[in-house]
Amino acid sequence: MIKTTLILHNLSLVFYTLAAAGSAAAVFLRRVPPLAGRLAALAGVAAQVVLLALRWNAGSHLPVTGLFETQHFLALWVAAIAVYFSFRYRADSFLPAAMLLAVVSLLFAGKGPMGVAPLTPAIDTPLFLIHVATSFAAYGLFGIAALLAVYRTFGLPGSPLANERRMMDESLYTGYILFTWCMIAGSLWAYLAWGSYWTWRIKGLWSWILWFYYSGVLHVRTRPRWQGWPINALALAGFVLVLFTYLGLGLLFSTSHPLLPVD
Repeated sequence: MIKTTLILHNLSLVFYTLAAAGSAAAVFLRRVPPLAGRLAALAGVAAQVVLLALRWNAGSHLPVTGLFETQHFLALWVAAIAVYFSFRYRADSFLPAAMLLAVVSLLFAGKGPMGVAPLTPAIDTPLFLIHVATSFAAYGLFGIAALLAVYRTFGLPGSPLANERRMMDESLYTGYILFTWCMIAGSLWAYLAWGSYWTWRIKGLWSWILWFYYSGVLHVRTRPRWQGWPINALALAGFVLVLFTYLGLGLLFSTSHPLLPVD
């Protein structure tokens, strides 16, 4: 399984790198048709979906339990959403940045073990799929919103994104809905595992802080005084909070959601 994983991992990296280069050439040099970048991105998504299915079959659970798997799942969502936006909104100028984020995520994934690990009894529950899948899907959407905030703030060169705000709103709203489902499933999971819907474990605490933060972002996003750079700054700061809640806690602290094997 590790050999197959490595092949599909490298294929995904190659396709996303080609997608980033091809879409950048289409936007900045206008010498490559936009479809080339989209097709390369779709090929990367397909390679990741095949890898996800194979690891799911091998481990009999959704493969999102460590640094390698979670980074892959995050990259898959980022790439899939970017491709969707490129077709729906013709947002080809957004593909280079999104593909670059997917490439960085996969490179970081390579720092983790690639073996398929069984679920521990504490997390072997149907709530695992709902809780974990929705959380990382939300992280990917919040990452997309942050990238769009960069585009809106700095006006990167290339063809303009006529639907920047609409895409950002879709990312924020959908991400918030998914993260809310993540928190509900996580609370039920905590009750089954520890007998309480709420504990003061550091991962749960920061997850609730993240949920309240994005609740505030959605609350103010239509207020006139928060238009323009303020909402962009909130989207960027939110993804920094996502990275701390996900990577910072998972790598630097002893939590119930470790990203690397515990010695």
